[in-house]
Amino acid sequence: MITQYPIEDMVLAANLNKKYGIEVDKLEFIPMGDSAYSYRVDCINGQKYYLKLFDHQNERQRGGIARLSYYLPLTWQLYHEGIFKNITYPIKNVHDDYKTSFDAYTTVMFNFIEGETLADAHPFPDDILKEVAKAMAAIQRITTRIDLTSLPKEMFDISFVENLIKYMRKLEDPTLVDSRNPIVSTLREHIKTHKELIHTSLNYVLKLYDVVRNSSKEFVLCHGDVWGGNMIRHCHNMYLIDWESVVAAPPEYNFWGYLGNGFDVFYTAYVKQLNQPVALNLDVLRFYSYRSHLKNLTNWLANILYGNNPEAQDNNDLDMIRNHCLNRIEPIESNILGVEAFLYKKRITF
Repeated sequence: MITQYPIEDMVLAANLNKKYGIEVDKLEFIPMGDSAYSYRVDCINGQKYYLKLFDHQNERQRGGIARLSYYLPLTWQLYHEGIFKNITYPIKNVHDDYKTSFDAYTTVMFNFIEGETLADAHPFPDDILKEVAKAMAAIQRITTRIDLTSLPKEMFDISFVENLIKYMRKLEDPTLVDSRNPIVSTLREHIKTHKELIHTSLNYVLKLYDVVRNSSKEFVLCHGDVWGGNMIRHCHNMYLIDWESVVAAPPEYNFWGYLGNGFDVFYTAYVKQLNQPVALNLDVLRFYSYRSHLKNLTNWLANILYGNNPEAQDNNDLDMIRNHCLNRIEPIESNILGVEAFLYKKRITF
């Protein structure tokens, strides 16, 4: 979230002091992400933490609270058993729990990782692509060391489609446009301009749904949301944070976000770290690409149409739709063709 949760810092700090047995010196709001509010917590003794706050009134953030039950124990295990150390893990409260629930919100405290996120580093240069690929392959390699049955399994869910169709119809309602809300008016015109692209993409997802469900093979551990904002570089080390989208899924889940320029660099570094080639199903890559952008579009439309958020948040979500969503759907097919040509040379498609 780019706007701060409506609570005074001193009130939040007092609650944290009581529930975590710490002495907060300063809270610094971090304007990023969609699934929770983020803060840096500086304590009087010099200790630093990263805090996520989930608003009970926000539907998407309530979903984030539900996911805490499996990804917090996982990240605790990965770090404390030395399975994967470059990670954020939860700090337990005074009751030895991973999360703390208050009347209006839930908090989770994490270890603080020094360094800079890669949120603004897109498109990644080759050296970063190689680091990202190695980290994702390293996560795949530890699949056998964790209990996959405790994690969500990829079901190729497309339940968002119904809501996306509903939101697009709402935007076509002439009574929706309100001169007092220019953001909705701008959104309506932008969606209207891309209406054919959206419907074509929806048809792709629906067509591929049965195909990919019947074509999946092995399932591996996947972080689930490896983008620049969830990566921190410090002293030549790459750290992966925010594991709430962790999933047991086909290996294609790790590749779809890195199609296009640089795919050859990413793939080569990935298989080198994994120490074996990865056969990729192009239909699964195509499905993931369309589904991800359409699902994000659905979430941002819901935020603007029903979220009752501050204007700054609505403007941010509109920017995400325009510059980080719809514009990335258009090159999917050409990217898939490029991947097919690259993999054909290596004879590893199927």
